[in-house]
Amino acid sequence: MIKQLQQLTQVQNAMQNSSKATQFNATLPIKLEVMEKLQGIRYMLKVGNTAMETKSYKELEIGGKYWAMMGRSSVGSITLSNLIKQPSLMKETNVPLKLNEKMLKQFLESGENPFDAMKGFLSEQLSQAESKWEFAFLSHMLMSLKHKVLTLPLRYDEDKDGFMQMRKKRIQNQECLEFYSVFSNLGATWGVLWNLKEGVRLDISVMYESVASLLRRNLNELDFIRETHIIVDSEIVPLYEFSDSLLDLEG
Repeated sequence: MIKQLQQLTQVQNAMQNSSKATQFNATLPIKLEVMEKLQGIRYMLKVGNTAMETKSYKELEIGGKYWAMMGRSSVGSITLSNLIKQPSLMKETNVPLKLNEKMLKQFLESGENPFDAMKGFLSEQLSQAESKWEFAFLSHMLMSLKHKVLTLPLRYDEDKDGFMQMRKKRIQNQECLEFYSVFSNLGATWGVLWNLKEGVRLDISVMYESVASLLRRNLNELDFIRETHIIVDSEIVPLYEFSDSLLDLEG
């Protein structure tokens, strides 16, 4: 289990590093927030620090956060397409616990079962929670463990946040490590890491074809991976979803 988690961490690092050189490339998804609905099918959106008006034939949730592809029309105006709603666990930015790459490595190399280590850590942190929001968030992390899912909030590149979830699973009598992750410039990903007799196999689903193309070019650097399969699926969901009823609590 520890070995698989360490392998998964290398996969996650390779995925986030693959987006660094192209993070300003319009072919990668962007994050946006719906500020208000205007007349008809027009909406006011917040993209980064910029407010922009656009049309959407798809009903959007006011206050909702989405991923989207940005482009330009034939007349030069900015267009957004393939809007996909972000999961509830990405709703807030003031997450009370974030693991950077160094902390994550120390956590996985502690020698203790990561699920047991996180359970003990969260139980201690809950008793010291200073706000309803912090208590609710940590409670959800603990609840995910009861569903046999390890949820890890991540901080990378100093100012970018993400999440990684994982659980042991048996598929067709073969044990594997199932994972779900979210990165700022890649959107959500789902996958399975298999330790087979022939070597390690990696199956990944991503939400956008441009992300799939990027990962196909960059995951070859992982020497321990013998075989990689990447597909596009816009219906990716977390292994354990944080409910709005708890995340809406305010301190």
